[in-house]
Amino acid sequence: MDIFDRSKDGESVLLDAVRHAENTASALREFAIYTALRNSPLIDRTVREATGANLTAPEEDCICVTLPAVLARRNDNDKSRYLAGLLRMQIHDRYAGKGYPKFRSCVIVYEQIYGAGSRRRFTDRDNLELKHLQDELELAFLVNDSSALCSAFQCSHIGEQDGTRIWIMKPEGFPEWLRTHPDFWAEK
Repeated sequence: MDIFDRSKDGESVLLDAVRHAENTASALREFAIYTALRNSPLIDRTVREATGANLTAPEEDCICVTLPAVLARRNDNDKSRYLAGLLRMQIHDRYAGKGYPKFRSCVIVYEQIYGAGSRRRFTDRDNLELKHLQDELELAFLVNDSSALCSAFQCSHIGEQDGTRIWIMKPEGFPEWLRTHPDFWAEK
């Protein structure tokens, strides 16, 4: 089956091929995540270790999720669903059979990390796709993600490699987070 329009110039055909390969890879990753969640703890652990995704609770009233990519841009539903799948896997793995901590009110910090060697430009905040991730966070940890109960803070900085950290904390813990993490948000 020929999926490319051969009447296009070479560059257009190449871009179509790259787009098709990316869509296929995203679909395969999503399938692997859903399969791992449903069928095998071994596969689940292998996928988690291979991606570098992680969920920790560094303090009693704080949760930190690390994902292996910067947040998706709006309309990049494949990457957004992939990251949401990794988040879902981390939540399931960490809290399986234990019950989830619930935040009635909270601050969610979206920390974008851009690899030092990356040529990637910092993404405008209004172009980030947060819906899929926030829906997963709400299902597991939040009473409600209404702006009356949940505030959001976004920051970006250079790090060793591309990634995203999502912090959930009680509002009274946020000033301390700002004080102890100035490299994540303060002007350099």
